[in-house]
Amino acid sequence: MKKLLSITCAVLIVAALSSCKKTYVTNVVPNQTYFVTVSASSWAQTTDGKSDSVSIKAPAIDSYFDKYGATLVYFSFFSGVYEQIPEVYNNVAYSYIHYPGNLVLYAQPPGGGTPVKPTSDITVKLVLVQSN
Repeated sequence: MKKLLSITCAVLIVAALSSCKKTYVTNVVPNQTYFVTVSASSWAQTTDGKSDSVSIKAPAIDSYFDKYGATLVYFSFFSGVYEQIPEVYNNVAYSYIHYPGNLVLYAQPPGGGTPVKPTSDITVKLVLVQSN
């Protein structure tokens, strides 16, 4: 009996001393969200004549973020409803590109042809997602 008790104690001591504590370190960087209203009159035809575009200053998109971050763009054509771009809405294909300091929005006909400018103001929601 003494031998069984000794073995049990030894197992418990080994188990207690060999257990490890896992520590998880998370560095959470919150996303950034910006809202911009783009007026219908601010769209201009591109030099190739295939689409209309508007450039929005986005200083939060620096060269590091441009390379490692994620950019999400949503349009609201009427209050409170956001739709992710790229998409086709009212026979206009919307898309975007970004580079350090700027976000460029494009509007063009989905099948080619003469571009049609948006006829109303659009609220743009820009979500910048940090990444390591």
